Amino acid sequence: MTKHKKKSTPRQLSERERIETELSSIPKQHPKIAKITSAEGFVDYYLSTRDLYNTQLEAYERLEDFHIAITGKRRYAEFDSFRVILNRYLVRS
Repeated sequence: MTKHKKKSTPRQLSERERIETELSSIPKQHPKIAKITSAEGFVDYYLSTRDLYNTQLEAYERLEDFHIAITGKRRYAEFDSFRVILNRYLVRS
């Protein structure tokens, strides 16, 4: 069985080069951004900050504020959604 290589047109090659250049120019993500945007990292930040605020809800909402500032959207719909993830994380640890 022979494998057939797809023949690319000059336009496709040019477009591929343009896209690869565009993607290559994206700066590397800061490790702290990667942390707060991951479920595990968000939980880690929460566990580190929950005693630093008046309520656990306030600590959670403050982290959501940071997440929104970075990504433009909330990480979780509400505190109760987050608590499900938090409980899973705590059971695993």
